[in-house]
Amino acid sequence: MLKKCPICELNYLRGTETICRVCAAARARRHAPEIAEEETVMCSECGEKPALPGHDLCEDCLKEQKRQANLEVLADKIRADEAEDPLEEDLEEEDEEE
Repeated sequence: MLKKCPICELNYLRGTETICRVCAAARARRHAPEIAEEETVMCSECGEKPALPGHDLCEDCLKEQKRQANLEVLADKIRADEAEDPLEEDLEEEDEEE
């Protein structure tokens, strides 16, 4: 005796099947881990190259950003050294006395 699939009620079951092949395939697709389609995210700075995974910038823009940050740190160190330079303070005092 043929039985209809209890899920779709369209297809007939063969042998000892509990659901039809169509419903079994659909269930397998639903429960299978989804493969995320890799979306290409473009660089937010230049908009010309793809961004690196986990970043908003492409490789070139990321390098430039790091270079700029290093230059700022260096400039801050130079300013701090100039502010602490006792020789410069002595020269300023001599200019004020004259």
